[in-house]
Amino acid sequence: MPREIKKLRMFQTGSRFLTYCLTFALVLFILASCKPPQRTAYFQDVPDSISVKKILQTVPPEAAVVHPDDVLNITIQTLDPSANTILNQGNLPVNSGAVSGVDNNNNSTTQAVIAGYLVNKEGYVHLPYIGDVLVKELTTDQIKSVIAQKISVYFKDPVVNVRFTNFKITVLGEVRNPTTFLVPNENPTIFDAIGLAGDITLYGRRDNVMLIRSEAGGKRSIVRVNLDSTSAIASPYFYLKPNDVLYVEPTPDRVASTSEYRTRDIAIIASALSLMIVIVARLTQ
Repeated sequence: MPREIKKLRMFQTGSRFLTYCLTFALVLFILASCKPPQRTAYFQDVPDSISVKKILQTVPPEAAVVHPDDVLNITIQTLDPSANTILNQGNLPVNSGAVSGVDNNNNSTTQAVIAGYLVNKEGYVHLPYIGDVLVKELTTDQIKSVIAQKISVYFKDPVVNVRFTNFKITVLGEVRNPTTFLVPNENPTIFDAIGLAGDITLYGRRDNVMLIRSEAGGKRSIVRVNLDSTSAIASPYFYLKPNDVLYVEPTPDRVASTSEYRTRDIAIIASALSLMIVIVARLTQ
């Protein structure tokens, strides 16, 4: 009988020990999983006091120039309605594809390219009456002046408007809706693009947003913009250009939350619990 009582007491001691160990392991796991929330506000260098007014000088946006394979919306209005129909018949859908992406629910999205004049590989567009017009490396205002001068030979006081129809901005990484957007505004800012992408997620690094930009000669430049600082507004990269790509890097917390790391943590905890169970079983024998 005393031997059975001794075994019972040892079993109770082992059970309490196992309970303490499991509780301790659970607390450690919770503390490791729970981290203090990070600051997610933009412009963290702006004082909280509403009495402080901070005025920033932005860099004027550079006018975007036209490159081969761009699509332009060119409208020419004259006093002759029949001529207007002929002059604007080039604003038809072109075979330049569509802009597609994936939203935050993994659903495919497609945005059709707006109709317009496709700039050929040599940098020309073909217009009625005046034929080929060289538009490569020109801004939309410069193209407008060139076309107005040429068409004035045939029509009096023509009204010419030229706009980009394929002003594409791509936003990737830790945003709610990473995809490519057609921007109607020819002077979009970084925040316009991020807003179209649904804002940066809680796991995105606002202090290190990467901007990839196409340069002349097929080159690409890469810069980093700190959206935690108001210096981003004064940056020459605050205004975006056609075909710019923004990439928001994930925070270390995001990397640590991937399934690979979760599986590793679970395996470690399971091994520790197994060891505890073996120790308790030995103590109760």
